[in-house]
Amino acid sequence: MVAAKFMDDMSYNNAYYAKVGGISTTEMNFLEVDFLFGLGFQLNVTPNTFNTYYSYLKRETMLQQCPPSIVESSLSLGRSLNLHLCFNEEDSTHQNQQLAV
Repeated sequence: MVAAKFMDDMSYNNAYYAKVGGISTTEMNFLEVDFLFGLGFQLNVTPNTFNTYYSYLKRETMLQQCPPSIVESSLSLGRSLNLHLCFNEEDSTHQNQQLAV
């Protein structure tokens, strides 16, 4: 919803998204504001950050499509299919990463 509002000249209002999502408009408004403050209102993504996330998601998708034996071997190498990386855009080398399980 936030992405649509940010990128599009015209978008649906919060009441529409709330109805589709099965929540109240008040809750949708709260979630939107909470999300925006969580992002620090920084909605632009650098090409480098986009490519980093794209590569990560592509690799994870390929791992999930692999036979179980390959996935098990990847897990023994320390990779996990349930890990989420959060890269710091301030660091162009992406050495500062936050990990969420």
